[in-house]
Amino acid sequence: MIPSLSFNQSEILASILHLNKLDYFDADITFGNGKFYQDMPRPRLCFDIDPQLDFVEQASSAKLPMPDNSAQSVVFDPPFLTYVKAAREHNSIMAKRFGGYWAYDDLAKHYQDTIKECARVISAKGILVFKCQDIVHNHKLHPTHLNVVNWASEWFRLKDLFILGAKHRMPIPQQQGTALKQQKHARIFHSYFLVLEKLH
Repeated sequence: MIPSLSFNQSEILASILHLNKLDYFDADITFGNGKFYQDMPRPRLCFDIDPQLDFVEQASSAKLPMPDNSAQSVVFDPPFLTYVKAAREHNSIMAKRFGGYWAYDDLAKHYQDTIKECARVISAKGILVFKCQDIVHNHKLHPTHLNVVNWASEWFRLKDLFILGAKHRMPIPQQQGTALKQQKHARIFHSYFLVLEKLH
């Protein structure tokens, strides 16, 4: 039995391949260092805005060098952090490791543009595997996984949802010389793998 909760993202990706009767993913459009694929076949096409490996082609996830309806499966693992410019100036470990956006509106635009581009390149009944995390930004909880489903609804339906629990607790980004403020929101120790199926 394949569970919806795991603490291993490679296990989740392997489960998605199995449930969708796939041997590998056609494309990963934010490939990074490729840690997703240590225990499984690498995607046929690998893209990144800032390639770290020789075989990865430079491309934005919102403008892919792929023909229309040419992929049956695409993986998208974008940054999820906001206030990154300020965090970098104050030595945030999370900002340096993961990158991100200045504001949630920037995140939303990147996600929406990429969803639209994936709708172009994915064929009917194909899947977009979208990793995301809900965040608190500007004292407001943004349920990103729900937003993604809504943003994608013109082209995709939610076929499956997996929850990735955090093995490690990252420190709270904090400006130097400031006292830790009173907690007002639950700490988020999980992220989502949304499996979105192309409608037509």
